[in-house]
Amino acid sequence: MYIKGRRGAVRRFRLLAVLAVLIPGPSAAQVSGAGAFLLQDPNARTAALAGATGAITDDAHSVLINPAALSRLIKPEVAATRVILFEDTSYDAVAGAFSSRRWGGFGAAYVRQASGGFERRTGPNDSPTTFSVEQSAFVGGWGYSPSLSWIPGVSAEARPLAVGLAVKSVRESIASASAAGTGVDASLLLSRGENARLGLTFMNMVAPAPAFIGAARKYPRVVDISPAYGLTFGPDWRVELVARLRRVESQALEPSGGLELRYGRLAALRLGAKADGPSTGFGLSWGNSRVDYSALLHDLGISHSVTFVQRFGQTREELEETIRRGISRLSRSDGARLAKAYLQKAEQEVRADRLADARRNLEAASLLDPGNREIAERLNRVDALWEEGLKRQTLERLSSLAKQQHEQGNLPAARQYWRSALDLDEKNAEARREIDRIDATLSTEERSRADTLRRAQEVNEIAQALADAATHLAHGMLRQARLAAEKILARSPDNAAARNFLARVRTQLEAFVAERKAEAEKATAARDYPKALEALQSAKRQAPDDEDLPGLIDAAQGELRRALTPEARKQAEQLYYRAVEQYLKGSYTESGALVEEVLKLDPSSDSARALKEKVEGALRLSR
Repeated sequence: MYIKGRRGAVRRFRLLAVLAVLIPGPSAAQVSGAGAFLLQDPNARTAALAGATGAITDDAHSVLINPAALSRLIKPEVAATRVILFEDTSYDAVAGAFSSRRWGGFGAAYVRQASGGFERRTGPNDSPTTFSVEQSAFVGGWGYSPSLSWIPGVSAEARPLAVGLAVKSVRESIASASAAGTGVDASLLLSRGENARLGLTFMNMVAPAPAFIGAARKYPRVVDISPAYGLTFGPDWRVELVARLRRVESQALEPSGGLELRYGRLAALRLGAKADGPSTGFGLSWGNSRVDYSALLHDLGISHSVTFVQRFGQTREELEETIRRGISRLSRSDGARLAKAYLQKAEQEVRADRLADARRNLEAASLLDPGNREIAERLNRVDALWEEGLKRQTLERLSSLAKQQHEQGNLPAARQYWRSALDLDEKNAEARREIDRIDATLSTEERSRADTLRRAQEVNEIAQALADAATHLAHGMLRQARLAAEKILARSPDNAAARNFLARVRTQLEAFVAERKAEAEKATAARDYPKALEALQSAKRQAPDDEDLPGLIDAAQGELRRALTPEARKQAEQLYYRAVEQYLKGSYTESGALVEEVLKLDPSSDSARALKEKVEGALRLSR
């Protein structure tokens, strides 16, 4: 029908504005009305399962399906979907998302549906010109899973509830005319264990209402209810049964459902059904990448969807799997690669404030890649954090005990605890303030008695520390005895017994180092470099600060390395990594025997010597 004049052109634009929202999308040809393009399935997995993924959505496109699921993402990721439709119509969706431990998950997406090939005339005798219809939306979403530990029976680690919110800005254009609007969606995600889940999405709670010419076209409110249940068969196979009930404002209830069969993380086969017709598809994954495909059968033909998802990083479980696989076949290159996995795992442990686990992982990394200085630096940082945390916990404990004694009226005991806290941290303002406050309350006699008790306690503690240092000395552990005596003197500089003991230890230590150097010099003259190196290493263990030892050790190691054949070097390397493998598996006796073989072949190996010390320490603890 031709409508003449400017007014006719305006009416034609109004008609086209209505036609634009009637263009069928990739998953629901019958969905019509304002904003229908946002009701389409934004990725191939959802399309293959007939849109019923509100409870199991697991990628960046969750911002368009169920924003609450953003809180469950385990890695940063990006995703893109391309759909080729009929009648020169296409649909595209790109999204990115990441999740944080504290603030939940965040995502953003851009959606565009375009259709071209339309013709128009301004007069009956004019040549037709073509134009296109386009609808697009920018969406930003947030999902958060709160701790419900205040509910009986719910642990702090369990997060059975997640909530989500999405804000969208939409734009529709017909030729050169356009209109825009904003809206808000909300969602919930409920889970019971690993198998049962329920997704609820409320679209257009605040509805966009773009206006071309005349009245605005408000997007309808939509409610999606999506239950899902998973069944596991053996270690690799799992089936997800999904369904969805969708209610679009002023339209009939639309049911749909599907089934997904997964084989581990590698592959998935999907089937779906809804009023429009059946759908099917599959997914393939490798590492952090995944490709999904779907085909939807409609009256107008078949539409094909392809989605690509790229994730970044490794989870703790993936790192552990990498480590388990790698331990069975270690070489130098495998060891360096595996050390990186241990480093990443240690970083995760540090972020989770599990410093003991982080230290174990860093020690394993240092054995796998002994020449990596970065590992040693990180180990030092973790040790510093560990000491800081231990000091903080001790101060908190002393503060708690002091306050408890103060509340009970036992001011001398409270003062003693605050004094201990001040000894540990001389800048502790709270301890100093509380001591001054207690001193203002106590009488001179009471303060004197408290100080006497404290001095007696210090004497007992110093006596015990001296006894422990003497035990070290009796067992030939000169370095440990020296460190213990120096620690006592740092606490009590005027303690004569500690000064005399330290002088005796230093004398014995100097004599021991001199004897080892003389032994090494004699062995070097006889070209017995293994014996010379062993004597020097023994001296260094007791006196690591001796300035002469590093040069002497380097010289002896250089002679040994020059005498080492390529075959022996390769054999020593293989034996070393076999020893590391056994150590990481907890087979300390076997590891120790292999280390001894390494040191026979290559006495200059510092990494083997370090592993030997760790094995000996582990054996002592296990006994």
